Amino acid sequence: MEVLTLVDTLAMPNLTLVLLATLLAGGTSWLLNGKIRTASGNQGKGLVFLTPLVEEAAKSLWAVTLGASLVWTHLGFGLLEGVLEIKRRGSRGIAAGWVALAAHSLFGIITYSVTRSWGLFPALAVAYLSHAAWNMVVVYYSGRKGTA
Repeated sequence: MEVLTLVDTLAMPNLTLVLLATLLAGGTSWLLNGKIRTASGNQGKGLVFLTPLVEEAAKSLWAVTLGASLVWTHLGFGLLEGVLEIKRRGSRGIAAGWVALAAHSLFGIITYSVTRSWGLFPALAVAYLSHAAWNMVVVYYSGRKGTA
């Protein structure tokens, strides 16, 4: 697998592949996270620890499988999640939407950077741990117990 530089991957995305990878990652995450939410009663460690695993794997594996940009697929996923936050919460979801876009973009840069140095599976591990840590921070500061 040839990995482009960060500048190259940001400057030359194949938008069709990115859109397809983003939508497939979003659909995969929506289906699997729904099962996790049902099994956990929409709370608990499943949401904090399992949903990041599902999302990071879905974004990265669909991007790599389709040959789409890792960074742009993660950014697209963040945009999708951000739009859903606004749809669910109305104007109260705007801040959460921007944070989702920023966080998933950062996870994409992390995944891309680690992939270049150590490969995809170490990158998935680092992105997952970053995402799970982020979820723990969100849960702690939001005052919710075990939901993210």
